Amino acid sequence: MVYQYAASTKEETLAGLKEIIPMIHDRQTKEIVENTIRKLEAIPEPECRRFIAATKQHFIEKRDNSIRRRLAEAKAQSKAKKTAKRQKQPGRERP
Repeated sequence: MVYQYAASTKEETLAGLKEIIPMIHDRQTKEIVENTIRKLEAIPEPECRRFIAATKQHFIEKRDNSIRRRLAEAKAQSKAKKTAKRQKQPGRERP
């Protein structure tokens, strides 16, 4: 929740989270957001600002690593398919 709604300040982050509460119909999701609000309200500044920044950075790194991993996997699969296709071509000499 913090990553999705995090702004640069504690107040802006809390405002964003509080703004979505009336729109949430799922009880469990609403409880998660309300619990997140309570926990953030309990963290004093500037610790809260550092926590928000660290949380955002963690998820950005995780996302970027996931993108890099998926790209590497896709490249490897593409290379394997090309190699298999070349090996299946008739009349082609194999080393």
